[in-house]
Amino acid sequence: MEEPIEPPCWVRVLKGGRALDEVLAEVKVRFYEYNRAVRGTRYYLKPVHKVYKHVGGTRRTYEYYGRYWYRVEGRRFRYVGTETPRGLPDPPKNPLAGLSVIREEDDLIIRCELYDKFRQFFVGLEVRAA
Repeated sequence: MEEPIEPPCWVRVLKGGRALDEVLAEVKVRFYEYNRAVRGTRYYLKPVHKVYKHVGGTRRTYEYYGRYWYRVEGRRFRYVGTETPRGLPDPPKNPLAGLSVIREEDDLIIRCELYDKFRQFFVGLEVRAA
């Protein structure tokens, strides 16, 4: 007999978006400096990838944190992956790398294991089962 599959555990961090935005603002400064340094290579580094969806009348933003590389081609950015392109210096670290969240207004919905890993960014905020 097969083992039952447990549903994933999710938590809602109330007002967690503000806390995440503060950390992201610091990360972006380092990424902007790096992008200025490698400007002539036509590569661009982003710290977060966002996908927007409407679910049941609510706008959700799915956010994935890491190091996402793009190549500038004319006026377009073409995604080239998460590995540093050959010949470029090491990029700055992203303390949020590996975090993925669902943002609903200013609340965050996070899988429990990711919340446990990144809980230092949400100290003092109210957390509920999602």
